[in-house]
Amino acid sequence: MANRVTSMTKVAMPWGTIQDEPKQATATVDIVIPAFNEGNCIEALLNDVVKAKQDDWFEIEHIYVISDASTDQTDEIVQQVAARDQRVRLIRKQERKGVQDSKNLAFTVTNADILVFIDADVRLASEHSIPKLVQYFRDGNAALVQGGLVRPCCGLNLNPAKQAGYFDWILVDRIRRQKDMSWWSIDGRVMALSRGFYHHLSLPCSLADDQFIFYSCIEQRRKFVWAKDAIFYYGPPESIADFVHQWSRYFFYTNKSHQYFSEDLIKKNMSVPGLWRTIMSSIMRHPLCGLMWLLCYGISKIEFMRRVNFEEYERGFFWTVSKQLTIKDEGRLRDESALG
Repeated sequence: MANRVTSMTKVAMPWGTIQDEPKQATATVDIVIPAFNEGNCIEALLNDVVKAKQDDWFEIEHIYVISDASTDQTDEIVQQVAARDQRVRLIRKQERKGVQDSKNLAFTVTNADILVFIDADVRLASEHSIPKLVQYFRDGNAALVQGGLVRPCCGLNLNPAKQAGYFDWILVDRIRRQKDMSWWSIDGRVMALSRGFYHHLSLPCSLADDQFIFYSCIEQRRKFVWAKDAIFYYGPPESIADFVHQWSRYFFYTNKSHQYFSEDLIKKNMSVPGLWRTIMSSIMRHPLCGLMWLLCYGISKIEFMRRVNFEEYERGFFWTVSKQLTIKDEGRLRDESALG
């Protein structure tokens, strides 16, 4: 980190003299995992994170799980992992207040040089995923880094939600390769923030946390990086209802964003060039997935227009059902990553 102090190490010189040599201090990294009833997933993610490699310039100091008053086995599982690794710490909220509140709490708990948020249903592709994510902060210029998220191919699975979810990932990946950040490709499942950036953030409960963070980065003219080589895996929606809820709340928060950010920022800086051309060409290449996506997308529009769950979205309650990726999913993902 550019703003870190340096310590001095004594080095023996050829002529018997002693000279002070500057040595770069280690940057601190805190991992924060917001969780609500993630008993099916949390242990696998924590096992990934505690095994993550650390380079000589940074150290993972704390791994916080902020439980939003979970009612399943989430808290007990975290405590079991904490007994094996002292970096893991459980912060339990007595009252459910939503993911934005959990992230605001994280801003007050940590003082790390780099703060990494990871959703509880995400998996690390390898022990190098975190080093590849945080390496962009080494020169002290980056404020926000988004992980390279990969969703498993649904293969011959005829579940419409899984087909639609995979097509969703195809679209986001294609759009992001055209433009690193846009309103369509914002995804907060894995993101890292510099201390100089997150110390000035306070997330409103009525706007999606990732939208507020990404839009703030652009508004403040800070540096954003899409770390496409820092691979993290995440699963598809389990049902049409889950897919529809995700998109309906996305419409809700996108509309809400106009209350916090200028029209110029949203329409110009976050625009998606040739969006429908990309959608139609993707449907031509992946017809089954594309048709299922159009169906589910249309249903989500109807749900949004009917204002379903708007009260929950206003309070920041938008957790969805999570399921741990299977060994088959992970094997397919690693094969795809190797090919890509």
